[in-house]
Amino acid sequence: MKTSIIEPLGTGSFSVNDKIPQEVLIKRIEQLEKENADNRRAAKENLHNCEARYTAMLESVDANMTLVDKDLRILWANNRAKNIFGEHIVGKSCCEAMYGLKALCDRKKSPCLTQKLFNGNRCIKSQSLKLKVKDGSTKYFEGNAKVVSRDNEGNPLLVVKVYKDITERKLAEVELRQSMKQMRKNLACTIKAIARTVETKDAYTAGHQRRSTEIARAVAYEMGLDKQMIDGIRMAGVIHDLGKISVPAGILNKPGQINDSEMALIKLHPQAGYEILKGIDFNLPVADIVLQHHERINGSGYPHGLQDEEILLEAKIIGVADVIEAMASHRPYRPALGLDDAFEEITMYRGILYDPDVVDASIDLFTNKGFRLN
Repeated sequence: MKTSIIEPLGTGSFSVNDKIPQEVLIKRIEQLEKENADNRRAAKENLHNCEARYTAMLESVDANMTLVDKDLRILWANNRAKNIFGEHIVGKSCCEAMYGLKALCDRKKSPCLTQKLFNGNRCIKSQSLKLKVKDGSTKYFEGNAKVVSRDNEGNPLLVVKVYKDITERKLAEVELRQSMKQMRKNLACTIKAIARTVETKDAYTAGHQRRSTEIARAVAYEMGLDKQMIDGIRMAGVIHDLGKISVPAGILNKPGQINDSEMALIKLHPQAGYEILKGIDFNLPVADIVLQHHERINGSGYPHGLQDEEILLEAKIIGVADVIEAMASHRPYRPALGLDDAFEEITMYRGILYDPDVVDASIDLFTNKGFRLN
């Protein structure tokens, strides 16, 4: 007769037809319970060790960390986060703990860093977050967040959030912006003082510079230039004839025709203006724009006979604006010629003396955009 052997219970083996002694069965059951208890204890100890290692690793990170569930509730925070946001942030919503809000953010109208993740984003970076800390003040943080757990359908369950304190950097940026603002203000005052210097020598030149600048700035906007270039045009424009303070007033205000020797003196004014301005740190090529505003793209201009790409675009724009204003306005030696003659001049020499794009933008500004000289 064929018999089956079951797992030994103590010593020896028993067939299915044998009767297992009760004391052997009890002993085996006790042995299994002990093994199970040992296994549970080992698993628990292993889990505890893993948690301890994981927590130690997270605590070593030089940042404030929190773990948030889909209800925006903070489930865990490292000591750094507790130290800066408060010991009792665990259990609170991040809206309350970090922003001091009594209710959750509106998920549809203005989803926050965490909500964006629960709405489907995989990873979120925010360069600047203004958060409330435990003493009631606010600080700036660089925030990062990432989904670390999902349900069976792939929906986010848990999000880890990392906040790095950037308050010092942010305050330094604010201070730098204020310094830059003050510097721009001081620079504007310097420009005005220089412009007034020209006006004391020749009131006509001062008015010409102002009107030429208005045209040049409008043309620059029309051409879509960036703010930095437009600022350079504005600063250079109001003092582009600064060098004329070196020209005798009798020549500048001469009612008759200018002779060749007098014109030679006038042609020195871009270089003279450059020599005055080159030592001033405008953080923009103001001195070079002033130097080049009488250069022409075919090389026939002065003082250095520069050609096309050698000439700054800002100088090309001021050069065309200078011609339009000069021809449209009264001169000591002749009455105003008018805008039509000015447009005829820049159109005739478009692509020869004057940059084609600048000419086109200038004419469009007056004929289609309704720009008028004041």
